[in-house]
Amino acid sequence: MSENPMQRQAIGFGTSPLKGEEATRAVASAIGIGYRLIDTASRYENEEAVGLGIKHSGVSREKLYIQTKLRGNDHEDVRGALERSLKLLGVEYLDSWLIHWPLPMLGKYVDAFEQMLEARDEGLVRHVGVSNFLPEHLEKLEERTGELPWANQIQLDPGLQRAPLVSELKNLGISVQAWSPLSRGDFERDAVVELAQERGLTPSQVVLAWHAAVGSVPIVRSTNPDRQLLNLEAMRLQLGDDGLERLGKLPQRELGEYDPKTHDER
Repeated sequence: MSENPMQRQAIGFGTSPLKGEEATRAVASAIGIGYRLIDTASRYENEEAVGLGIKHSGVSREKLYIQTKLRGNDHEDVRGALERSLKLLGVEYLDSWLIHWPLPMLGKYVDAFEQMLEARDEGLVRHVGVSNFLPEHLEKLEERTGELPWANQIQLDPGLQRAPLVSELKNLGISVQAWSPLSRGDFERDAVVELAQERGLTPSQVVLAWHAAVGSVPIVRSTNPDRQLLNLEAMRLQLGDDGLERLGKLPQRELGEYDPKTHDER
């Protein structure tokens, strides 16, 4: 697999569930502060607003890494979905295009991946990845196409560490991205709060420093410029062996409704 410049991005800016002018302002602000990986999805229904934010930022297209996702309803209309996303975002190519969910109940994700690779070979997409895929799904992709996705964006945070999956992805050379990396603001965990108080940090910074340490790329969202900057700076923080050990002992929750084997999101 060729080197991917996005793998050098330590953090991405997420846009769900932002819409309209709020999304445009947040994206323009984030880019101005220093974010370069901008993440959206067809299902978020905000690609046009995100595209305007990119345009208003004043940063050249070549310096940005624009990533969107193929929604479940488009597994059988891959080319049409790509054309719609490109038009809404106002760009001629995507840096990264992910399959949002495998949806094994549809059984179309392998065909979709194959068509996405064709779009990559045509120059319309730089890199093809997935989101919420498990090893069994990745294996089927490789069996058919001989290729693996460049990235897998998964639900990941200190209370849902998914160590076996993360380890396997790294062994396969697949970049790990994390959605909901702050666990939806749930910091009622003693180790996170204690570390934040001890280090003079916010709980969010502690969690983002954990992501940096385990090698995942958190896709984090905030509409507040000050918070955007704090989140960006957190990727340079180090928790040390003691901090990581304490977070490693946190109780782990289940995937619940977001289990890729059963989750149906179209």
